[in-house]
Amino acid sequence: MNINITLLPYLLIFTSLIPALLAIRLAKKQKRSAMTSGAVTFAFGFTWIGGWLYLAVMNFLPPKRVEK
Repeated sequence: MNINITLLPYLLIFTSLIPALLAIRLAKKQKRSAMTSGAVTFAFGFTWIGGWLYLAVMNFLPPKRVEK
């Protein structure tokens, strides 16, 4: 498969932006830091598969308990 430079923005959206948005949504559901989860997933997204892997790991973690 030949990857042209014009495809790079679309690849970066798929590998970093989409997982980051999904991680923010999941972090809010699990009562975690949405900013940190989104930033880490976005940074890992530049490794092409890291953002999706981090999102999968986050999905398997139990929700954080809120202490009163």
